[in-house]
Amino acid sequence: MKKSVSISAIVVIFLAELAGILGIVYLRYCMDFQKKLFDSTVGQVSEIQSDVEQIKSLLYKYEYNMVLVMTSPALTEDETLQKLSETEIEIRNQLLIHGSILQRMEPGTEKEALFRSVNDDTLKYLNFNVVLLSMKGVESASAIGEFTNTCIIPLMDRVNASIDTLSEMTKTYIVTARAEMESYITASRLISSVGFAVIIIAIIMSIIYSHRVLSDLEENNRFFRSKSEAGEQRISEIQNNTIMGIADLVESRSGETGQHVKRTSRLVNMILLQAKKKGVWADVLTDEFIDCVTRAAPMHDLGKIVIPDAILNKPGKLSPEEFEIMKKHAAAGGKIVHDIIGGVADKEYVDIAADIASCHHEKWNGKGYPAGKKGSEIPLCARVMAVADVFDALVSERCYKKPMSYEDAFALIEREAGEHFDPQVAALFLELKDKIYAER
Repeated sequence: MKKSVSISAIVVIFLAELAGILGIVYLRYCMDFQKKLFDSTVGQVSEIQSDVEQIKSLLYKYEYNMVLVMTSPALTEDETLQKLSETEIEIRNQLLIHGSILQRMEPGTEKEALFRSVNDDTLKYLNFNVVLLSMKGVESASAIGEFTNTCIIPLMDRVNASIDTLSEMTKTYIVTARAEMESYITASRLISSVGFAVIIIAIIMSIIYSHRVLSDLEENNRFFRSKSEAGEQRISEIQNNTIMGIADLVESRSGETGQHVKRTSRLVNMILLQAKKKGVWADVLTDEFIDCVTRAAPMHDLGKIVIPDAILNKPGKLSPEEFEIMKKHAAAGGKIVHDIIGGVADKEYVDIAADIASCHHEKWNGKGYPAGKKGSEIPLCARVMAVADVFDALVSERCYKKPMSYEDAFALIEREAGEHFDPQVAALFLELKDKIYAER
């Protein structure tokens, strides 16, 4: 008996919810239909209103220029004729739009007749004005005045009258459409009110009978959420390890052990944390930004993958031609970053990594590469990377040089502050001397 009642209750809830859903669907259909109908009507009316008002405005402009031409002396006639010609072209272009609207109208209606009248009378008006222009300097003032009064002014009056009538009609259309829309909406609300009442009842019944189901779902959600978060963390770790592996591979081509990318990443992190500690760039240095820059730092030399080994591993100084090829690794690095992680990492991280790869050889004085950016034009992450990269390169042995002492490297960073390096970044770096000595 209990099972039968339970099944009956479920059936009742199902039917109630189905009825409620049908009521909502019907209401939505009615509302969407009336909105589309109203928008369509208003759109058509607005198009007509805009068209005729534009024609009217251009005709006033044309008439003004026509008067100037007829009254202008010979010295300025060419200039005023040019303005008149430009206005006539504007009118004819607008008439093309007018004609396309006319083609969509129902033939034989009052609106279509008025629209056609505006089109035909405007064209006649333009043609008659051509005749009027030909009369200047040839016919007498009385003949010109008679032609204007008998031919041109009546046409202008007819065009204005047609446009005014169309304007009044459009206002009436909008009022009628709004009234019809409100009527349909009222009817839709009345018809669908039963659906809303049923939905309320169904919701109450569903709450009573679905409490246990919701509790079970919440427990399952917590379980799957923990699994999802663990999976996302694992994916992030794999992504970071992959990026670090690629960076190590690039470094190994030039005889490095892969420690350069780890050391520079550590230096970058130290500089940013020092800046945050002192309140520098407080509006930028969020924990998320520092994390992104630190994780992106190993990608600064990804572009070296496009540089031939003969140049990358040359023991001596590069020739000017070879150095130009070497410089290409910066721009290439930015592109490679987008190609590798552009579709799998968030945009902020990708942008920071690309900025580091493409801009870490820019100089504060604008004499760096690839774009010759200077000062604050260089992204902050790249300015920090520049100090870390140069310092580690100085104190490391390379195929083309012996390592420099830490003392000399610190001195070079200090000398180049304001020239090669952002002076503020350099100052923050130099404050870390003791810590860097301790970690070497």
